[in-house]
Amino acid sequence: MTTKEKILSALSKTEFVSGESLAGECDVSRAAVNKAIKSLREDGYSIEAVTNKGYKILSEPDRIDETEIRREIEGENANPGNVSAFASIDSTNTEAKRQCAENGAFRRENGELTENGKKLHRSLIVSGHQTNGHGRMGRVFVSPANSGIYFSLIYSPKEGITNPALMTAAAAVAVAKAIDELYGIKKNDEKNDEKISTQIKWVNDVFIKNSKGEFKKISGILTEGIMNFETGKIESAIVGIGINVRNGNFEGEVSKVAGSIEDILKSDGMQKTVSRNKIVARVISHLLKFYDEMENGGQVNEMISAYKEKSLLIGKTVTVNPVAGIGGNGYKATVLDITDGAELVVEDESGNKKTLHSGEVSLHSYDFV
Repeated sequence: MTTKEKILSALSKTEFVSGESLAGECDVSRAAVNKAIKSLREDGYSIEAVTNKGYKILSEPDRIDETEIRREIEGENANPGNVSAFASIDSTNTEAKRQCAENGAFRRENGELTENGKKLHRSLIVSGHQTNGHGRMGRVFVSPANSGIYFSLIYSPKEGITNPALMTAAAAVAVAKAIDELYGIKKNDEKNDEKISTQIKWVNDVFIKNSKGEFKKISGILTEGIMNFETGKIESAIVGIGINVRNGNFEGEVSKVAGSIEDILKSDGMQKTVSRNKIVARVISHLLKFYDEMENGGQVNEMISAYKEKSLLIGKTVTVNPVAGIGGNGYKATVLDITDGAELVVEDESGNKKTLHSGEVSLHSYDFV
C-alpha cells in the first residue's frame, strides 16, 4: 500500500486520528502524513483538521459514474442514448465533436437516422474536470476537479437545427429547474421571504441570486452545430453545459462573477449536498423532454414562459455590442421582452425597438455584473 492508501485506511477506522498516531501506524514522518492529507483533499476527500484531536473524513469524493447517471435519467422517464463518463477531459464539447467527425452523417435524405446516427443521437458525455473548457466567443470556462460537473448532449432532430438559440434557452431552463428541485429553492415571489432564486441571463448563463440580492454565475451553456455538407443542413447540435456545484475557489476576475451552488446556499444557511451524478441526470431528463416535445411539434410556450419568468435582464439597462466580424457600434438599451424564438427585444435611447439574435451581439448589464 502507498502512504496515501495507508492514511486513508487509518482515517476510515474511527472519528478523529492524530497526526502523530497516523505517522506511527503508517511508519512515516509527520511531513509524509501532511503530504498524504493534502493529496487526499485534492482527490475530493473532505478532511477536517482539529487542533489536539487530529483528522477526520467528513465526506468522500463525489465520483462521476455513468451507470448511476443512466439509472437516474431512466428513473425520470427520459430515454438517453449512450452515456460516457470521464474523470478528466479537455472539453466534453470537443470530445462530442470528435465523435461526430468520426461517425459521419447523422441522417439520410429521408430524415431517418443512419446506423452511426443511431449511436450518437441523444448521447451524453460527462466529466468531473476539463483542462480546456470554453464558452461563447472562445471565452475560457474554468472547470476545476472535484468542484463542478461538465457535460455535453448530442441531439439530432429529424428536420435539423432551425433555432440554436431556442435549444440553448431550453438548456438554461432545464438547469434552473433541476437546481430548484434538487436544492429546494422556492419560487421567488412574495411568499418566499429568503428571496433566493435561480435566474437566467440571456442567452446562456444561469445565476443564483442570494438573500442579499447578489448575483453569482453558476452555469454556462454553449450550443454548437454539426453540418451535413451534402444536405446543407445543420443536422445536429452539441449542447455543452457546465455547472459549478461546490468548492468554488475562483481567482482573479472570474471570482467577481462566478460562484458555486452549495457555497452560495451555505452562506444563506441552506446547507445541502447533492450528487453531481444526480444533478446532470436531472438536467438531461428535463432537457430531453423539452427537445422531444419541440421535435414532435409540441408547444414551447411553457418553456419560454419559464425562461422569461427567470430572466434577470427584462427591465434592465444593457450595453449591446456587435460580436467580432459584424459591423456596427455598441449602444445602451432597455430590455423589454424575450420572443417565442428566444430573441431579445430591446429599446435604445432614441426609442427604437430592436430584436436581437444571440449570435450577433454580446451584452453587459450595469445592474448586476
